[in-house]
Amino acid sequence: MDKIYRRTQILEILAGGRAATQSELRRKLAARGIHVTQATVSRDIEQLGLVKTRGGYGLADGRAPAASAQLGLAVVLKEFVRDVRQAANLVILRTHPGTAHTVGVALDTAEWPEVAGTVAGDDTIFIATADARQAVAVRKKIMAHLAEL
Repeated sequence: MDKIYRRTQILEILAGGRAATQSELRRKLAARGIHVTQATVSRDIEQLGLVKTRGGYGLADGRAPAASAQLGLAVVLKEFVRDVRQAANLVILRTHPGTAHTVGVALDTAEWPEVAGTVAGDDTIFIATADARQAVAVRKKIMAHLAEL
């Protein structure tokens, strides 16, 4: 199991309720078949930008974890994307081998209005937009997500 999946599960757990402690978060992960140490949960919390509040863990800027789909996208992009280029109305992403599909699914889930569609191979993703101006906007969004974490 990879850390992207585990971190996505943490965000889903927090979107569906609260976890007051790291131990409680570990138990909720274990209920989903993800058995991790406290140190791993602690690292994940830090990398996801979560903070502990009176109500349990949440995002540092006060957003509810339910609004964290874009944070999940940022984690996937940061983890797997190696290069981002634009060619006319296309944005081309180069990823680590075997990870293009994961990135493509994350982009499709984001449902950006500028994106007409994506095609993912083994290590390359083509993101189609209506015109070059929209491709520039998509590239900027991706670059902003890469700088987030």
